Amino acid sequence: MITLYDLVFQDDRRPSPFCWRAKFALKHKGLAWRDEPVGFTEKQKIAFAQSQTVPVIHDGPKVVKESWDIARHLDSAYPEKPLFGPALSHARFVAHWVDGAVQVALFPILVGDLYDRVRPVDQPYFEESRGKRLGTTDFAGFQAKAREKGVDTFRAVLEPARRMLKEQPFLSGEQPGYADYALGGAFLWARSSTPLELLQPDDPVHSWRERMLDLFDGMGRKAKTA
Repeated sequence: MITLYDLVFQDDRRPSPFCWRAKFALKHKGLAWRDEPVGFTEKQKIAFAQSQTVPVIHDGPKVVKESWDIARHLDSAYPEKPLFGPALSHARFVAHWVDGAVQVALFPILVGDLYDRVRPVDQPYFEESRGKRLGTTDFAGFQAKAREKGVDTFRAVLEPARRMLKEQPFLSGEQPGYADYALGGAFLWARSSTPLELLQPDDPVHSWRERMLDLFDGMGRKAKTA
């Protein structure tokens, strides 16, 4: 049985966009796994992997960290239902775009709500690490100011995906693939953390997000929301 080490917040919320990529990849492959929740201050749980961050998987004797490397491992170890096929470079590009643009635009408009949902034992860690990044620990105030223009900025960042999704149901084509799971993870990060509505109903990305939530018997839709 594969073990997935997954970030946990209060009330068993599982917000990590990178862990969601791993979950989508596992479901895509039809693989079962056991969850091992890891709080921000429980890095000893993943010390065996020489990692400071999740996701990490333990697949038999094989230990793999980082969502991209986990997906590559799964495609190698379980070649049926490939995650990438000939579109490896496309998936890598989308994952980089999500990391460097989409999640960067999301974080300022989520940070206050994220802090409110971190487990109390992990809040000092969040304050120190994210406070250094933002230059303040007034996360609610920072978020409020960011939302004055940040929601529109976030929607604008999605334009490359929007153009593709006007022409096809998924970023990967007629069926979902790793490119969809990379962007889907970002939306599940937001969905578990904030009630803020990020998309207009007539946005093609909105329709795609609904399809993503319905995948794999509604795995994303069943996850705890804000």
